[in-house]
Amino acid sequence: MTTHLPFIQQPCGDVLAETAHLSTEEFGAYQLLCFAFWQHGALPNEDARLARIVRATPERWAEIRPALAELFGIDWEPERLSKRRNEVEEAHLRKSEGGRKGAQNRWRPRRTPDSIPNGIPSRSDIGSASGSASGNYNYNHNHNQNQNYNDKHKARALEDREYTREVDAFIPKPISEAEGELFLKKKGVFPPDLPSLLPKLMRGELRRSELEEAC
Repeated sequence: MTTHLPFIQQPCGDVLAETAHLSTEEFGAYQLLCFAFWQHGALPNEDARLARIVRATPERWAEIRPALAELFGIDWEPERLSKRRNEVEEAHLRKSEGGRKGAQNRWRPRRTPDSIPNGIPSRSDIGSASGSASGNYNYNHNHNQNQNYNDKHKARALEDREYTREVDAFIPKPISEAEGELFLKKKGVFPPDLPSLLPKLMRGELRRSELEEAC
C-alpha cells in the first residue's frame, strides 16, 4: 500500500546519534521499521510480522530485537517520528479539505436575482403564455448551467468507478515463473510471501489490491 504522505522526514543528526550503537544489520532493520511505520501509521506487535518487515528469520529477529526495542515506545511506536507524522498528516488533511471546498465553490451553480434555490426561474420570470424574451433567456441560461453541472458530476463519478476497477483489477500473467518472481520482488513482496502469491500470479488470479496489501 502506498501512503499519501510525502517522503519520510527524519533529522539525520538525531537518527545517527540514537543509532550509533547499532550494527549495520541492526540499523538497516531500524530503518525498515521506520519506513513501515511512516507508511501505515503503526507497527504490528507480533514478532513474526516484525521479522517479516525487517526481512529477517525469526531466529535472527530474536537476536536483534532487544537492541531495536530500546528505540521504540509502547506498541513499537517511534515517538519523534510519530509526532512528525501526525503533523504532516494534519497538514495533508487541511490541504485536502481546502481543495474539496474550493472544488465545491467552483462547481456550485451560480444564482441570479431571478432564480430560486434550485436554479429554476419562477413563473413570473418566465413571462406570459406567449413568453417574454428575457424570461426565456433566463430559463435557458439556468437550465444549461444545471445540465452542465450534472454532466460534470456524472463524468467524475464514472471516472471514480473506472479508477476503482483499475486499482482492483487482476494483474496480467507473466510469461514465466522467473519473470513473475522478479516482478513480485521489485514490488517489494517479502520472500516468505512469494510461495503463496506467485502461483496466483501465474494463474492470473492475483489482484492489484492483494499485492499492495502484501507489500
